[in-house]
Amino acid sequence: MAKLDFTKMSEDIIAAVGGVENIAKVNHCATRLRVAVKDTSVVDKAAIRKIEGVLGAEDAPGNEVQVIVGQVIEDLSFAFEKVTGLKGGTVDEVLDKDLVPQKRGLGSLFLGYLQMMAGIMAPVIPTLIIAGFFSLILTLGTKFFGLDTTTSTYTILNNIANAPFYFLPMFVAYTSARKFDVEPPLAMLLCGILLYPGWVDLVNAGSATGFASYFGIPVYLCTYNSSTLPIVLSVWVMGKIGKWLTKVIPNSVRYFLKPVLLIFIMSLITLSLTGPLGYLITDYIAAGINFVRQHAPWLTVPAIYLFSMTFGMFAPGFHLALIPIATTNFATLGYDDVINIWFFSGTTVPGFTALWFTLKTKSVKGKNIGLPAAISALFGGISEPTTYGILYRVPTLFVVNCLAGFILAVYNGIVGTKAYAYGAYYLTNLPLFYSEADPGNLTKALIGVAIVAVVTFVGVFFTQWEYPEDDDAIVAPPTAKLLSFLKKK
Repeated sequence: MAKLDFTKMSEDIIAAVGGVENIAKVNHCATRLRVAVKDTSVVDKAAIRKIEGVLGAEDAPGNEVQVIVGQVIEDLSFAFEKVTGLKGGTVDEVLDKDLVPQKRGLGSLFLGYLQMMAGIMAPVIPTLIIAGFFSLILTLGTKFFGLDTTTSTYTILNNIANAPFYFLPMFVAYTSARKFDVEPPLAMLLCGILLYPGWVDLVNAGSATGFASYFGIPVYLCTYNSSTLPIVLSVWVMGKIGKWLTKVIPNSVRYFLKPVLLIFIMSLITLSLTGPLGYLITDYIAAGINFVRQHAPWLTVPAIYLFSMTFGMFAPGFHLALIPIATTNFATLGYDDVINIWFFSGTTVPGFTALWFTLKTKSVKGKNIGLPAAISALFGGISEPTTYGILYRVPTLFVVNCLAGFILAVYNGIVGTKAYAYGAYYLTNLPLFYSEADPGNLTKALIGVAIVAVVTFVGVFFTQWEYPEDDDAIVAPPTAKLLSFLKKK
């Protein structure tokens, strides 16, 4: 592949979105440059899609244009910041309120919630990947390299592997604070109250009623390690109360009085209301998933996969909002048989589809996109290059990809494949499917990979399709029409 000129890419993107003066905010996630614009009518998405190195362009709620570029995003974002003079970041932050439509129906609110949770969880993903990587080291070390579980080395590695999950609420407190205009140290302090050993001891001691008393107010005794929703709710409320305190407290005493009052008030609200509420909501969601597991175990992952390939496609980043389900599973069950298994379908299938596409297509441009896309999905767990570089351009392969993914989801649901650490959804991390207590689980995962390889091979090589050399022939992504529909509801 020719080396991309990221300065030129930035200049072309800026021109296509109406110039620097039309840009209100910019940030990026793992594969997309997210540009918030003041006036969407001057944005030329067709021109963006024609820029060399761009895989696609989509609208998102809040006057946001998402430029999909794949794993070169960091290079592009650095160049974009230099050209525009605007400071971005890796945090997928909520857009300024004046850019978000104020009259929103149920559909827009739902999409907004998913994007909010995705923005909160996205910056936390590297910590979960670290946990998965060190779990992989422990698995390989004890199985093949004689790592003794009684040594201090094992203990330290195990601490690294488990700390991201135990302290997940602390990370979420920070990202939620960025989202809701709260001072991050105060949000993290509030979270620390929920994780402090004194609170854990109080919970472990228990009571006949399941409640303790805090200034006469009953507080529900539950642990908050590895949970996310309680702290998200609490920091959201914290932002509202913090703004109110700023208005009512005189400037002369605000510096020390506001944080003291804020933490005291929030300790009452969090321990008695938002914390237990978030805990119970998460608990009921887990109970619902367990109900499906017990009565139709094969259905859980296929159902989520079908959602992701239909309605879910119209809510970019919604998969990140479901990661708390995986962290809850790891904390309570020791494995995840839902989210990581769904991700397994969402990365291996596009990876093999892109691989076979690369071998079959006669288009040089297609080959240049296909091979990096295959590597990105199979060994990096990122499927956007395949989705926007291939599947949106070749509808036949989009159907092949959907069918193959559904077949894999049904298979994994029937045999009960489990991920024993986060990140077990691409080939590099296949050992994370292994467990001493369940050695056959890795075999299930390998059979799933073989099924995907065969089904996608048949689907790609025995169907008729052509890769469009003309960018104007690109199939428009289905997100735009549905987003427009939802905004009206």
